[in-house]
Amino acid sequence: MTSFTGLGCMSGSSLDGLDLCHVEFTGDIETDIWGYHILDASTVSYSPELTERLRNAAKLSGEELIKLHMEYGHYLGATIKDFLGNKHVDFIASHGHTVFHQPHLGYTFQLGDGETTSTYLNSPFVCNFRNKDIALGGQGAPLVPNGEKFLFSANDICINLGGIANIGLKGQRGYDVCPCNYVLNKLARMLDPSLYQDTDGNIASKGLVIPGVLDRLESLAFYSKEPPKSLGAEWIENHIDPILDQSLYSIPDLMRTFVEHVVRRLKDACVQTSPKLSSDVVVTLVTGGGAFNKYLMNEFREKLRGTKIELEKVDDETICFKEALIFAFLGLRCILGEENVFSCVTGSRCDSVSGSIHRPLSSDGVPAKFKQCYFEFKRSSPHNTTM
Repeated sequence: MTSFTGLGCMSGSSLDGLDLCHVEFTGDIETDIWGYHILDASTVSYSPELTERLRNAAKLSGEELIKLHMEYGHYLGATIKDFLGNKHVDFIASHGHTVFHQPHLGYTFQLGDGETTSTYLNSPFVCNFRNKDIALGGQGAPLVPNGEKFLFSANDICINLGGIANIGLKGQRGYDVCPCNYVLNKLARMLDPSLYQDTDGNIASKGLVIPGVLDRLESLAFYSKEPPKSLGAEWIENHIDPILDQSLYSIPDLMRTFVEHVVRRLKDACVQTSPKLSSDVVVTLVTGGGAFNKYLMNEFREKLRGTKIELEKVDDETICFKEALIFAFLGLRCILGEENVFSCVTGSRCDSVSGSIHRPLSSDGVPAKFKQCYFEFKRSSPHNTTM
């Protein structure tokens, strides 16, 4: 058995801040069986200024976007350094912050220059997890099901309710289901610019479903497309925003209608998945910020009545930091030279070791156990990663 301590970083499209998860992984590289223990975790909220810059990043000129890419790299490095203090980690991994995601056009882009971030760190830093998979013809997202395969295999289904809701099936399948907090948070801000979100779904609970709007949402072509599939902010702005016309309907009614849309999409995704499982009860783990939306979760439970799908009780730490935890694990697998993105999830031509590894300022920061694993991998693997 071998143990590694790492830090995973996640910034999602809901813009609630930077999730940091300090974790210890224990496992056997030969059998590829792993466990984890979260040592510490925190969400560092973005300042209002940075939130707006990230929200509007897709509108920047090329030069302005490069500048923000470097600045966000500095922000990541300084925030990680401050969080860790004197804590030791063998490695650090970050998803970055997605600005563009257009796999059908062959590109995706996450903010946070890795070389810049690495200047703050004393351990190897892994980022850029999506690009190789897209180059191999895959969706490049969602990536979390690739880690669920190892760390959450006891759950039949894993659902993450972030800016976009996605589903994973024991790491054998995964895809984006529909937009979620990205839209609900945006509607809350339209109602009151001081609101960050619809806490507990209180606003949505006071609205009424608008049948015509719901029908238009439900008939979007994306939902009839077979997985693998993924969504980006561009798709939401082009397909969802025009339907949610606040000049015609009240914000509470639009929010209630969108909650209905989300829970219908989630139920259909679970029901379509459950026949592939032999168990009588389909244990389903729901995490991400949307899991704290009491109204949405109650509506989801109601939709699941009469099915064999059972929502598992879960602690707040797992709800908040599961994605950051898994990106730490994907970073570990990258450094060890083990596949961390699987074609059965993303639809790529083959499994891959994805991620760019950036050395710390001193070679003393690269643990000896990594040096041995890495150089053995470099000699033998056709999909090696530059370190």
